[in-house]
Amino acid sequence: MDSALLLKYDQRVPRYTSYPTAVQFTDTVGEDQHTAWLGEIGGEGPVSLYVHVPFCEVLCWYCGCNTQVGRHQNTFESYTDLVCREIDRVAARLGARPRAAAVHWGGGTPSAIGPARMARIMEKLRQHFDFLPDVEIAVEMDPRVLSPEDIQTLTRDMGVNRTSIGVQDFDAEVQAAVNRVQPYDLVAETVENLRAGGILDLNLDLMYGLPFQARDNFGHSADLAIGLAPERMTLFGYAHVPWMFSHQKLIKENDLPNAEERLILFAEALERLEDAGYVHIGLDHFSKADSEMTIAQREGRLHRNFQGYTTDTAKTLIAFGASAISTLPGGFIQNKSAARDYMNAIKAGGLGTNRGVGLTDEDHLRSHIIERLMCDFHVDLEAVCETFDVPVDHLAGDMAKLDTLVADDLVAVDGWHVDVLPRGRMLVRMACAAFDQYHAPNPDKPAHAKAI
Repeated sequence: MDSALLLKYDQRVPRYTSYPTAVQFTDTVGEDQHTAWLGEIGGEGPVSLYVHVPFCEVLCWYCGCNTQVGRHQNTFESYTDLVCREIDRVAARLGARPRAAAVHWGGGTPSAIGPARMARIMEKLRQHFDFLPDVEIAVEMDPRVLSPEDIQTLTRDMGVNRTSIGVQDFDAEVQAAVNRVQPYDLVAETVENLRAGGILDLNLDLMYGLPFQARDNFGHSADLAIGLAPERMTLFGYAHVPWMFSHQKLIKENDLPNAEERLILFAEALERLEDAGYVHIGLDHFSKADSEMTIAQREGRLHRNFQGYTTDTAKTLIAFGASAISTLPGGFIQNKSAARDYMNAIKAGGLGTNRGVGLTDEDHLRSHIIERLMCDFHVDLEAVCETFDVPVDHLAGDMAKLDTLVADDLVAVDGWHVDVLPRGRMLVRMACAAFDQYHAPNPDKPAHAKAI
């Protein structure tokens, strides 16, 4: 891809972990609606569960998650108690006792509160949900704050069977520039301990676009990560949005690679991943050729939610903790983002609800189209419209928005079939945006990361 195309498509677009995206959430959707939607959840299909822990021992300056530095045990104890209270209240409003197909722990650093407290929350979840025999229990981990004993507690007592480690980069200069000092030997030892604990599904995160990254040093980091033989790898692009996360102001913009350099970094890692046998299954996700996710992608069974790409087929996601977002029958609901606000809301007897958005028939149609493009790089609009009982001409105006991508050989259109070509896959969000009826870029008030 040449520089002219880079400049042309270096735009801000959603990552489409949901549709509508969180930008459309409003506080007009509150606790009453939250309660009503919980009551619509029956026992006919499994649900997924999510727990958010908004604490880290050290704040990484590139972070775009809802987290804060926390070191006080009384705060962790209080937060754990309040999440358990929220679980009780949510369960009391459910229309039936659901079965749980998956549990995902995110943050922050979930283990910051200590594995014993995590186990207490997990026990509370088991009190109200029937865990399926093959339930997937995933935890995001920071090797800097995880002992071998912690790993044993997580795998033995909590049943964790899938983990993700944030590597980002192994270069010492890059690590120092983003306040994430994490030597290779520490990560390798953690991986060894996780494998010994029975973890068979491991993901490693790499991040391109950080200060002082160049082709050689980032390529070396990719080689080191690949050498640890994770089942999956994620190649995130750093989103520099200091107006949204003030700690990102600690990263000097002059030290960041430009759009063309970012593409070189992505291409360098992409080549090494593909040479090592990893399959590019989505926007930023790679998995081994024989892995469950690769097979699901090949068969059109891959999905995307707030945790990224997944094989989880549950349509309902019930989320707990500060800033956590639930996917309920009627729409999306988000808890209060600041830990203090969330904790005060639960203390006051509420659900912690902050905002949300209801889903229309049009939203369901467009959500399906966008998810298939994100997961399959292909969508048959005629078949989709037949499923949703909508005339395919309804999408004619959206198809016209693809003309520029088609002219640049990034997307191919054959009738009502849309294919994102291999050279356009890192820009798949641009194709999705064509079908996003809410997307209206505002350069004076940017709300999303750039496409490259």
